[in-house]
Amino acid sequence: MNNNFRLAVNTSIYDGYNIEDIFSSIRKCGFKYFELAYNQGYMSNINQELFNIDNANKINMLKNKYDLDTFSLGCTMDLSTDNLYEIFYPRLKFAHSIGVKYINACTTTSKNKQKLIYNLKSLKPLLEDNNCILCLENAGDYNFNAFVELSDAFEILNELDDKYYSINFDPGNMFTYDRKLNVIEQSLKAIKHSCHFHIKDVYIERDVFKFSAIGEGMIAYQEIIKKLSKNNILSSLEIPLRMYRKLDSTPKKTLEKIDLNLIELTLIKSKNYIEKII
Repeated sequence: MNNNFRLAVNTSIYDGYNIEDIFSSIRKCGFKYFELAYNQGYMSNINQELFNIDNANKINMLKNKYDLDTFSLGCTMDLSTDNLYEIFYPRLKFAHSIGVKYINACTTTSKNKQKLIYNLKSLKPLLEDNNCILCLENAGDYNFNAFVELSDAFEILNELDDKYYSINFDPGNMFTYDRKLNVIEQSLKAIKHSCHFHIKDVYIERDVFKFSAIGEGMIAYQEIIKKLSKNNILSSLEIPLRMYRKLDSTPKKTLEKIDLNLIELTLIKSKNYIEKII
């Protein structure tokens, strides 16, 4: 096993639970790292107060209590929105305060790509001041299809300073956006260009995409996991059990939160699957 391969739990799997219960459960399942999922439009109760110093202090206190650490933060929103600098300022200050370097965010619609690039350039001083790298994530639905395939990411990143911008690749997102794409080929190619990686598996039931323990879905992860481990790519398990997507990629969410026992079983199964590979 590669002991240098760092694997976090993205907290989207715990949507609806309070943060202390989440950290306690993550530690119980045998993980050392977490990625807070503060993704606008996908997670419950996302608001600006999450990014204030009081919440940062709370996160740091709970990190110490449960002997956990973090290297990434999920911050998806429409990156072509007006006043992105002002919106991202508290997000990056918060990230720096809790020890995060990598900010993972989906992009925008393809029609807003030029505004996206303009906005991303404006964030460079903030990223520099807070020692952060913004990792663009490929689309899981049509709201963020400015980056679907790697060629889209390269087009955007060519306009930016590669010291502060990179890729967070997500095979599960690619599969739900367009399962006709060669997800394995794109994933393997993406690894050398990515600072961060989301590990997400998918299956189809009753004409919707649902998410599963890694290794139980439709994505053949063996070679991807091997290459992630070999290259020590920072990764997190992003398994948003409460969310599902229609076959046209429209995102939906169940009304009730997921039973904690199912969450923990899913995480442990995923961890065991990955450890057998690496």
